[in-house]
Parts: sequence; structure tokens; C-alpha cells
Amino acid sequence: MMQLSIMYKRLIYFVLFTMFFGSVNGQSVFKMPIFTGKSIDDKMIDSTYFKNKITFISFFYIGCGPCMKEIPVLNKLNDHFKGTKFQILAIAPHTPSQLILFNSIDSVSGNAVAKRYRTESIRYPIVPECPEDGSTGMSPKCYTISSKFGVNSYPTSVLINEKNEILMTTEGFPMRQNDEETLQEMIKMIEGYLK
Repeated sequence: MMQLSIMYKRLIYFVLFTMFFGSVNGQSVFKMPIFTGKSIDDKMIDSTYFKNKITFISFFYIGCGPCMKEIPVLNKLNDHFKGTKFQILAIAPHTPSQLILFNSIDSVSGNAVAKRYRTESIRYPIVPECPEDGSTGMSPKCYTISSKFGVNSYPTSVLINEKNEILMTTEGFPMRQNDEETLQEMIKMIEGYLK
């Protein structure tokens, strides 16, 4: 019974992705699902945000170990490509106030979750998926963007090109000998797309 439900779920994700199916240079591509949101620092995230940019979207969850391990690497990746057409966007199934508190410099001393899990503040835009209405991460209201991308585990990373086409989707965080090795692999990959 459990296997059937997993297979059924994957079939639904496949059908959703095929709705965005296209072709570029004879290769299959998927268009990025359309969505809007507002980052915790009041930046509007809509189709203009992605125009002429290569975007790395990180779907993360507060308290997810691999998600927290990914933050310092993505901060360094963001710093490395500052001033280029590359950008990073984080999306999380939490309320704006939860994410503001989590990402606050002062939150580590007063916030048990941030103190236990957060490695450092996120230095790229963060979009909350939960409304400020008391919803929690278990509410369907909190997966309005991630469900469009077929996210079913955290972290999930999606790389989008300048034409809003999905170049790559991966689940999990690559565990190398050290974070520097992971960072260098990511830099090399991104540089290939920036050429």
C-alpha cells in the first residue's frame, strides 16, 4: 500500500511537470512554474525577478539538518557571484515572522530553534510560503510555491536559466569531504551556465 502511494505521488509530479514541457535545441526542458511572493525584506518576487538571470532556488525547512548545512555554502556562492547575472532565492514553508526571527542576528540567543539549528544568517532573499494567520508547516497553505515545483523533500534545489527553463532539480545537499569542495563544484557548474 505504501509503495503504491509513493508511485502515485511521483506520477502526479510527472504529470505536473509535463504541463510545462517544451523543447530547446532538441532537448527536453520544463518551464518554471509561475508564482509570486514577497521576501522577508519586502522584495517582490515575480516574473521580473527572474528575467535575464540564472537563479538557484533553495527550498528549505527550518530544523532540517542538510538545509542548515547548505546555508553557509550558498552564502559563499552568493558572495562569489555578486554583481553577475546569477542569483539565489530561498523558499520555505514558514511564516514571515518565523523566518525573520530565524534569520535575525539576535535570534540565536533568544530562539531555541535558531540556536540549535542555524549555522549563520541567510544573505540572499527568503520567501515565506505560510501566511501570518497561525498556519504551520503542516498546512496546505504553506506549500503554495513548493507544490508547483513538485518538492517532496528538503532541501530541494532548482536551477533556472534566463528563459525561465528548469536546468536541474536535485534533492538533498551534496556531502563532500568538506564544504569548500562542495562550493568549488557548485562554482564550476554555475560558471558553465554563465558562459
